[in-house]
Amino acid sequence: MRKFHWVVFAVLALLSTVAQAIKPEPVVLEGIGDEVALGARMQILEDPESHWTLDQVRNQFASRFRNSDASALNFGFTDSTLWLRFAVDATDAEGSWFLVERHPILDELTLYVPDGAGGYRSFPVGDTRPFSLRPMDHRSFVFSLNTDNGGVTEYYLKVKGKGALNMMPMLYSAKGLVEYSYLEQLIQGLFYGSLAIMLIYNLMLFLSLRDNVHLHFVMFLAGIIFFNISVSGYGLQFLWPETPKINEYFWLATYVIALALALYSRQFLQLAQRFPRYDRLLRHYMILIGVAFLLQWVLQPPYSYHLSTFIALLTVVLFSWLGWTVWRQGFRVARLYVLAWSVFLLTIFLYAIGNLGLIPYHVLVPYLPHIGALWVVVMLSLALGDRIRFLENERKQLALEAQQNLERHLSDIEQMNQDKSMFLQYISHELNTPINWIGAADSLGNNNGEDSDVDVWAMVRKGQKRLIGIVGTSLRYFDLSDRSQAPPVGSCQPMWILDALIREESDRIEQSGLTLRNRVSPNLRVRASETELREVFAMGLDNALRFSAEGGIVEMVSEVDVGEGFAHIVIRDEGKGATAEQLEHIMEPFFVMGSRHHEEGFGLSLAMARVMVEQVGGQLWAESPGPGRGFSLHVRLPLAEFEGATAS
Repeated sequence: MRKFHWVVFAVLALLSTVAQAIKPEPVVLEGIGDEVALGARMQILEDPESHWTLDQVRNQFASRFRNSDASALNFGFTDSTLWLRFAVDATDAEGSWFLVERHPILDELTLYVPDGAGGYRSFPVGDTRPFSLRPMDHRSFVFSLNTDNGGVTEYYLKVKGKGALNMMPMLYSAKGLVEYSYLEQLIQGLFYGSLAIMLIYNLMLFLSLRDNVHLHFVMFLAGIIFFNISVSGYGLQFLWPETPKINEYFWLATYVIALALALYSRQFLQLAQRFPRYDRLLRHYMILIGVAFLLQWVLQPPYSYHLSTFIALLTVVLFSWLGWTVWRQGFRVARLYVLAWSVFLLTIFLYAIGNLGLIPYHVLVPYLPHIGALWVVVMLSLALGDRIRFLENERKQLALEAQQNLERHLSDIEQMNQDKSMFLQYISHELNTPINWIGAADSLGNNNGEDSDVDVWAMVRKGQKRLIGIVGTSLRYFDLSDRSQAPPVGSCQPMWILDALIREESDRIEQSGLTLRNRVSPNLRVRASETELREVFAMGLDNALRFSAEGGIVEMVSEVDVGEGFAHIVIRDEGKGATAEQLEHIMEPFFVMGSRHHEEGFGLSLAMARVMVEQVGGQLWAESPGPGRGFSLHVRLPLAEFEGATAS
């Protein structure tokens, strides 16, 4: 019997040891500073059915508590009720100490404090409960601990919520609580003050400039402010203390921010004008936002929270990619946009996955939206200024181009007026000449002599030929000048074109006693219209033959600039030459050197040649050392290929 008593005693002693082992280690409030991170000193019990009472937790399920291993507690989305247990040794504590739960968006939080008579008093708080229930007027959950009587006291916390359950419990002395509150209010004041100033500033800019990009930025700032005052507890503390249900609609800010960001980006990045494909993508994104917004009202937590989190993550990916892509495609003003949204959306991304429990929950996680919002306010303010400078420079550039175009058009109109006046003078002269011939023929016809008849009809035919020539040549010139695109070009060999023209003019050359030397390289190939290049060379050769003295030399040479990709062909004679003033006007239409009464041409050959050469990317100009010292016609054309021949 005695042996049995010893066994029973041993079992009871063991059970007592086990019971003592599962008790939390007390937090000693002596010599540990003004604050203590409590998370790692707590014990955790999960109630999956959410119907256990405090008595059951303290007795029946006391052995199920497990020790916490982190200062910041992250339970993610859960339907369970969580019980937290901790003990405080206030034997040597000085002054008052407080329990502070710094995460202000817990739906239901109840602290159980011993009442000194073997029972517990409860303090139910939470962002779904009226603010007036809180024992202290503070955005965080602050409870005064019973440290006046000293000794070890055991406390229990009961936590439940529809959203992600994250906690950062701390113990503060009175001094530590004041310093914590002061610093936090200073930071929060700077944060909300900056947002409010930027909101008012951009609203004034919108009212002044009527630029919708500022209105969209105001919408974005309003969404940021509403989101932050909801999740930070300031809304419940100052704006709707007796209507805590408003806190449940903090997700509305997600859709306001997403919509404002889409509208802002479309206008800021000028997607409709510069990148229509991305503009269509954003329109589809906004339709998706609208559908998700309607679903948000139907879905129950936690699925509604998952949906708003998905929208936030989608926004991160979409706008980070969009800003980077537009920047890479040369839209310089997007660089600050990329810098602003990349950092902001990264903070939102980290905040979202932190609330989901995908990364360890850190003390900075609740402040990530604040950090990101301040960053984006600063960067987008700079971006808007940069955009204004960009648009101003673009406007100045457009104004300069418009002015240059206007000046060019005025110059063209002035030139057309000059050409018209010259053309009218020219036509007047050309018509008067055949009319005079016809008048003279009429007077000669009264003599009835056979020789006179021959002279009359020759004069009439000459006038007819002259009229037909001026009409045909003028029409040809205006057709060339007015055509909207260059003729088809190909590879041409100037040497062989000139050689064929020389053979055609062999009788004329022989009669004039001129010597022609074709020294153009046979390997030279240029890009031109062969038919029109033949016309240009024919005009140049005709002028050289017409104005060269008997026994003179006409020479054709070529040079090649391989580096620039051009060939230079010159038709040079030793004829009558030209003055510097004549060279200035020689390429103008209807310009004839000397008196029109002694010239056979119409003053259009070099003007037509210049048009034909310039329309294939070449140049045409004339040079002369002076009257009686020869004349050179220069043709510069793009190279097609050049097979090793040297310049001649």
